[in-house]
Amino acid sequence: MTTPRETKLAELMAIVQASARYRSIDPRLIERVGREALQRYPSLKAAVKATKTALHQMIGAYDGRALPYSQWLEQLRQAPDMAARAAVCRRLMAEHASTRERLPALTDLYPACFGAQPPQRVLDLGCGLNPLAIPWMNLPPHACYIACDIDTALCAFLNAAIPLLGVHGEAGICDLTASLPPVVADVALALKVVPLLEQQRRGAGADLLRAIQAPRLIVSFPTRSLGGRNVGMATTYRGYMTALAAAEGWSPQVIELPNELVFVIDRNV
Repeated sequence: MTTPRETKLAELMAIVQASARYRSIDPRLIERVGREALQRYPSLKAAVKATKTALHQMIGAYDGRALPYSQWLEQLRQAPDMAARAAVCRRLMAEHASTRERLPALTDLYPACFGAQPPQRVLDLGCGLNPLAIPWMNLPPHACYIACDIDTALCAFLNAAIPLLGVHGEAGICDLTASLPPVVADVALALKVVPLLEQQRRGAGADLLRAIQAPRLIVSFPTRSLGGRNVGMATTYRGYMTALAAAEGWSPQVIELPNELVFVIDRNV
């Protein structure tokens, strides 16, 4: 028998999923966030608003457009060689604010992060479109690239796209505030993910970094707002990572990009 609380949760999920912005978000994530919102707010209207606010924080820089993944995939499949696919990838990454900002640094960024020995197993957490940067990572042909995100449509696209980029791998759904994929990797990427987690629960970003099963972490933070304003984010996030690194005994290498602060952390795990 369905309880009144379960009925209200079903109503909340239907309202949230009717929005184009949240239609492809993992239903299990919407359910978890919705349950938490209903525990705090007896009003369905208030709980829906709280759920959308939390999901908006998780999505971060996404603007809610329905991206043409099927067309993108066809463009990659039609590209005659890896150079042509790299050109397609660059064009597609320009469609999202986060990866667009990183484009000018692609050639130098990943060699600086990975060092002389490119990793054989990469874990990309809260990946967005970042797996499309694989052509610039100089990974060995047998490398394995595991990506995860909360967007089901994005993950379906990446599952088809990653094998076209010269590596093995897959993309799966993950709710990083609830659990971490049980993946052991050589390098884990957490690009602009920590601030989104910290917005949801203080300490969630640090908990994620501690739990990752990889000896090298590549962690980044935005240094300007989406509108390009300098509002002290670089100072704030540098202080955050300095304090966390001191507490954990890490000695990060810092790479400064025009709109992003990157920390390369080597650990004994």
